[in-house]
Amino acid sequence: MKLKLSALLFLFCSFMSLTAQTTTITGTISDETSLTLPGVNILVKGTDRGTNSDFDGKYSIKVSKGEILQFSFVGFVNKEVVFAGQNVIDIVLKEDAQQLNEIVIIGYGSTTKKDLVSSVSSVKADVLENQPVARLDQALQGRATGVSVTSNSGDPGSGSTIRIRGNSSINGNNNPLYVIDGFIVGTDFNLNTLNVNDIKSVDVLKDATALSIYGTRGASGVILVTTKNGTEISKGKPRISLNHYYSVQQVANEIDLLNGEDYVNYINEAGQFNPNLNNGFGGTDPTLPLLFDEPGEIETTDWLDLAAQTGYVRNTDLSIMGNSENSNYYISINHFDQEGILKGSGLERVTFRTNLDIRLSDKFKTGIRLNATHYKKENNKVNYSQIVSNVLPIRTVYDENGDYTGVNPISSGTERNPVADANLRVDHDLVTKLITNAYVEYELFENFKLKSTFGAEITHTKYNDYLPGALPDRQISKAGTGYANIATNYGKSILNENTFTYDLGLENHSVKLLGGFTWQKDTNESTVSQADGFPNDAVLFNNLALGDATLYYANSGYGQRTLASFLGRVDYGYKSKYLLTLVGRYDGSSVFEEGSKYAFFPSVGLAWNVSDEAFLEDVDVIDKLKVRGSYGIVGEQGVNSYNSIATYNNTINIFNDNVVNGVQLGSVPSEGLTWETTKQLDLGFEVSLLKDRISFEADYYLKTTEDLLLAKALSAQAGGGTQLQNVGSVENQGFEFSLNTINVEKKDFSWNSTLTISTNKSKVLELDGRDYLDLQSTGNQGGTSARLIVGESMPVFIGLKYLGTYKNEDEIIADGRKGMSFIGGPRFENLDDNPTWNDEDAVIIGSPEPDFYGGFRNTFTYKGLSLDVFFQGQYGNDIFNIRTQASYYGRGEQNLDSRVLNRWQEGVNETSDIPRAGASTSLFNPNSTVNIEDGSFLRLKTATLNYNLPLEKIGLENTLSAFNVYVTGTNLFLLSKFKLGDPETSNFSASSGLGSVSQGFASGTYPYAKSVTLGLKMEF
Repeated sequence: MKLKLSALLFLFCSFMSLTAQTTTITGTISDETSLTLPGVNILVKGTDRGTNSDFDGKYSIKVSKGEILQFSFVGFVNKEVVFAGQNVIDIVLKEDAQQLNEIVIIGYGSTTKKDLVSSVSSVKADVLENQPVARLDQALQGRATGVSVTSNSGDPGSGSTIRIRGNSSINGNNNPLYVIDGFIVGTDFNLNTLNVNDIKSVDVLKDATALSIYGTRGASGVILVTTKNGTEISKGKPRISLNHYYSVQQVANEIDLLNGEDYVNYINEAGQFNPNLNNGFGGTDPTLPLLFDEPGEIETTDWLDLAAQTGYVRNTDLSIMGNSENSNYYISINHFDQEGILKGSGLERVTFRTNLDIRLSDKFKTGIRLNATHYKKENNKVNYSQIVSNVLPIRTVYDENGDYTGVNPISSGTERNPVADANLRVDHDLVTKLITNAYVEYELFENFKLKSTFGAEITHTKYNDYLPGALPDRQISKAGTGYANIATNYGKSILNENTFTYDLGLENHSVKLLGGFTWQKDTNESTVSQADGFPNDAVLFNNLALGDATLYYANSGYGQRTLASFLGRVDYGYKSKYLLTLVGRYDGSSVFEEGSKYAFFPSVGLAWNVSDEAFLEDVDVIDKLKVRGSYGIVGEQGVNSYNSIATYNNTINIFNDNVVNGVQLGSVPSEGLTWETTKQLDLGFEVSLLKDRISFEADYYLKTTEDLLLAKALSAQAGGGTQLQNVGSVENQGFEFSLNTINVEKKDFSWNSTLTISTNKSKVLELDGRDYLDLQSTGNQGGTSARLIVGESMPVFIGLKYLGTYKNEDEIIADGRKGMSFIGGPRFENLDDNPTWNDEDAVIIGSPEPDFYGGFRNTFTYKGLSLDVFFQGQYGNDIFNIRTQASYYGRGEQNLDSRVLNRWQEGVNETSDIPRAGASTSLFNPNSTVNIEDGSFLRLKTATLNYNLPLEKIGLENTLSAFNVYVTGTNLFLLSKFKLGDPETSNFSASSGLGSVSQGFASGTYPYAKSVTLGLKMEF
């Protein structure tokens, strides 16, 4: 008994002695440039005690005197330090490879590229800075694999259509989810409110393990935006930066329209076409009067030139960042001012940002991110597509009295005057947005951290529109009275997230746990007020009461949605060679009916760092080799807030000769509706060769979206209106490739290249038993133009095959179209026994989906001089030219395609396949292959020449820490066959509804600009 007590006493004393000798040390780990390194592995040699540095490069660990600390981080030389009793050990790691294995931001955390299991594309700040654009999406084009960015127009502040790995919904939302510094701002976030030069990195989440942590909002991909903070500089003296650039802009690709003389010749020829000649096969009748006697004396008005101007962009950034032992900060103010290349358009914005992190103690940390923006957007007052289509070159700007003209000289219809619009119309948006997100983080015990964040996004938008009575179309149709329209929108989003993380670092094993609960509530209030009949324009829209009391209109709306979620992730690694990630999110959304409000979205990912295996140790050519794969489920809840209840629309009825307000059924509540779910498989491969001189990454993905949401129209017997239903499934699959090479690396000269190529092939698998679903009709009598068809890509263009022109009577007779078609008129393939051209003759005539798209960047440096050249392009997609329906077949009251100069002409050009003037003006001409144009293009997107001034040689080394001057050219070169301006276009760009999948239509939108930018950046 005494022996046992003695043994226990000896063990207790030994334990107490060891405990007394153990010390908790802290420190910061950085590289040779003083950039802090998160994710560094710290291990007490010979034990299982370990930890990792946090996002600021800080760490703490218990160690005994004489023990050895091992510091390891991929891409850097390992370092060992013997503990000699000091309380703080700061470590500087030396880079081991040519290219640092960068930190990648993922949902609710970060990881190293080596430990990443998911498919993530990253774009860093040096790629984004100082491009003369107002929005992040405009700077992302071609930069990230799997991310297709198509500008909707060149209008200042205009958005883009972004698709990550294709469309995955019909009526739902196909836009990616945006997360700004951890705050979920949604899928329709206004990127005009974000200063591009404040951004540190953009990480695009694409596969299931990356996306399922966002559950019901991850199906269309997630874009994580991280803004700058003070940890980017070394501790001590703050850094002040001043950056200014000025850009001159002009129309990049002008549209070719007929001049006045050519137009008049066509109209005269059409006027002398007589369908009754030659036994009803048509011909030229010279006895018919000419509409214009002297075509050569017709004055041409170049409306496109009158609408255009030399635009500019002025941008100034002033920022200050600092880093100390217990805090870091970044503060910036930005002024962006753009005058568009069309008169009366522009954008002026002021943005203020504050990022602050404070370490209150070894265990307690807090911080805030705040972004405040106000801008005024002068909306495009000149309807450019109307100039392209309707405003004729023979119409003058002013009449004989010096007043603006407002009548089409052929149809005599009332039309807008582009010059008057630019000078008189008032049309602008005023937007104020505040995003703030504060957090507190507490380390409850070693490596176990609790974090709580609370954020708010508040947006106020006011739209002002005033049409003065002096506008010519108002003079004609509204007796010269004015019209005012005011719309306001107030949106608020509140987000609270509570998470814990636990990092367990052992000798051979690492385990990282994430769990939490989040809650978000979005509300939106809107009002619309309109008044007509203003007797004068003195107060514009500022006093609606001055309008005609019988012509008032007012409306308002309110919407709310709430999302509550539980989330979790487990990351496991064995010797950093074998990696496993398990992710799950349990979401509940208010938009679905009772019994269907909740869903679980899981995923699993595996990765193998093959290059760490012993059998590759002696293979010097391979620096890194990794294979990875993932599978999981994500969802989509982008439907109306009140989908689960019946909604009604207001209507006006006449009862006993009195106007009575009423309501009618708008939508029927959903029944048995389930979430859209996207199941995705991803297989990836990464390799680095020759000391990272060549880095290659490839991904294959296959994703299937089931239970597609569609608002189906109900029969009158069922009460009319629409009802959201689950109707089918679609598939997307594709490949993504990125290649980085260090082509030359000398003492004074280097040349690096980056190539990205992506493909996506979609397929409609099922449509609730139907063979197809019509999406879009573009008007101009063409019929259905876009359709979803089972077994085909999503979507396809529909129309008839164009066979050219009828060359003789026999061809018309053979087609059974005598009396319906004429010699020289258009001919289409007929697939049924009915000689009438209709939908039964329609076939697939094209697809907006490219075979591949991507970008190619080359950077050259010579001493203090650098050149950055970036090409962007795509190949294999088709564009549906809406204008062709009128301009090619010769609608006389509209502008004509320049191709008609080579038209079929009797006795002159009877072999032409372009219809003769007058032969098809009043006939139905179906959508056809004539509408389809090649959308492939290659663009020199940007070319930047930068020079770092040698401060010591010019005597400024004590005043400045850096001084750069640069010149950038944008859109300087375009290789394309497209005839209607720029091939990068998207007429129907809604975030949800059928327009979200109706891509690739063009009608002549606001043109894109080519620009030259001169800038300078100084750091103090």
